[in-house]
Amino acid sequence: MSNISKPVAFIIGYGSNVGPAIARKFKAEGFNVAVSARKLDENAAKEDGYLGIQADFGDIASVRSAFDRLESELGPAAAVIYNAYSSNNTSPSDPLANSYETFLNNVNVSGVNVYEVARRTKARFDKLPGETPRAFIGTGNLTPWVHFPTLLGMSVGKRAMANIIESSAAAYGSQGHRFYFAHEVKGSTGGPSVPPTGQAH
Repeated sequence: MSNISKPVAFIIGYGSNVGPAIARKFKAEGFNVAVSARKLDENAAKEDGYLGIQADFGDIASVRSAFDRLESELGPAAAVIYNAYSSNNTSPSDPLANSYETFLNNVNVSGVNVYEVARRTKARFDKLPGETPRAFIGTGNLTPWVHFPTLLGMSVGKRAMANIIESSAAAYGSQGHRFYFAHEVKGSTGGPSVPPTGQAH
């Protein structure tokens, strides 16, 4: 299979755990893989066989630039995995301790800017050959459903992401566009292991 004919996977939030595990899985399945993070060694990503795109997903201009580069170098993605988040933890007794700017960045990176990512993804899904499977997957944990006062900004963001994904799944599922919220489920609580394991995701 040539690189041109391979489907493209774009992993956003390529850290040291879940992101690399997802990238390895897609590469093993025959995808061309692009990875993106705010702090990314693009040369190291290239050595691993990926297109590395350094981007700040708290900045909409950077989000759009990342997609422009992805599409110019690899083409539209058939799979987009949003694994980015931002969190500045507070104490349980003072959930409003962070500045507005810090809180807003946590919310934007963890979820609100997913709107633009999902919008760009869906527009490119429409351009893929009809037989190509396509999916948008937002990774998370229990924060959309469980109260975490120490993680207020990230929790609000993840709730926004879950809403965006649920609305998109309902609207576009009949067109073959799949939107999922994914998290590791373990034990009686249904929560992730701590720390979360990339391979389990």
